[in-house]
Amino acid sequence: MLCSLSSLAATPGPQALFQNRFFTLSTNTELLCATSEQQFTPTERLADIIHFYENNHPNLRQQAVAVLTDHTNPEHLTDLAGYKDDCEKHISADLCVLEKYWGDKDAAWRALALFYDTKTVIKHSEDYRYQVKRFDADHLRIFEKAIRKIPAFLRQNISKAKPVENLDKELADKPTAIQELIHDAFQEDYNTSIWQDHTHPLTLVPGVGFRSRTVAQVFSGQNLIVFTVKEFDKGKEGGSYRDIDVQYLVDFRLPIVVHEIAHTIDNFHFWNGTDDLYFFYKYHKISNDEQIMKIIAEAKLALWPSKWFEAFEYLYEVNDGRYDGNTQEKLAELVAQYILIPERLQESSPAAYQWLRNEVFRGIEYQGYDRCPTPITRPLSWWQKYASGKLLGQ
Repeated sequence: MLCSLSSLAATPGPQALFQNRFFTLSTNTELLCATSEQQFTPTERLADIIHFYENNHPNLRQQAVAVLTDHTNPEHLTDLAGYKDDCEKHISADLCVLEKYWGDKDAAWRALALFYDTKTVIKHSEDYRYQVKRFDADHLRIFEKAIRKIPAFLRQNISKAKPVENLDKELADKPTAIQELIHDAFQEDYNTSIWQDHTHPLTLVPGVGFRSRTVAQVFSGQNLIVFTVKEFDKGKEGGSYRDIDVQYLVDFRLPIVVHEIAHTIDNFHFWNGTDDLYFFYKYHKISNDEQIMKIIAEAKLALWPSKWFEAFEYLYEVNDGRYDGNTQEKLAELVAQYILIPERLQESSPAAYQWLRNEVFRGIEYQGYDRCPTPITRPLSWWQKYASGKLLGQ
């Protein structure tokens, strides 16, 4: 899908795609110290972004909308066929289809602008079941903010496609259960959505996580992030969590997205795009590098921000009031804390901080939640404690 984008971008006149010109890196606190109603790109500005990329690209919108609505589920295809019929006489039929797909102009335009500028695909789940709560415009806005916390070179790296052609041969001597697990982990459209330039965009979709409670997840080796929307939205401002006795005054979904993108950074950091490695089973990543594993193990991490939602469910991951989960999770949280609470990380784990600054972030440093001018949480009232959350240890 959209195999000709790279060649279109190379022609004289049209602007190259994926410039990260408009959704720029934010290293200060402007996006952290904000509610869901603050600090996102205004809807009217999205039209300028879309025009910038579509100018002199006569077929670009049609191809982009095809990518952003790419489904194989018959119910999705029926919906899309109906949208196309309804939009046939519209001045911009493709944008009309995307607006109907999202049921919201702001969501549709933001999804298109984010795709053009940052090469991120945000779409509905392939699973059409009613249990899968969909993203809406509010989710597109928080995804925009999270994307802006990740340097462009890291996001470009995690768009590299890993080969899968020889995977069945590689797994032939593995137990059947392992083979099934690995095959189940693939996103259904992976083979057909690798582009001619050997990339695969970072993709965000709603779904149902492990045990229907996991907030968000990334399978090992992938750059697809699946969000359980109902659980994810508990981090929005106004939400409360009794285990840690707080109510959120800013949109605390941001740390969750940053943590999940950190998993994709882990998955693709050492991938050079040419070695005959395999998508899920056999490859080198940050969290299984022997030298780096020692840095991860020795790092002392706070229980927040993003692991607040999970650490209290899995008490074995809490050690002396700090997060101390498995290596992959601790690495993702280490990256997230570098972005979100760098002042604390630099004090508690100076070696890990220095490694991240020099080897992963190429010298880029951040200001974190501790720099916010106003509190980002407040203690729960007795009624909130009674009515929400679950009791720690019971």
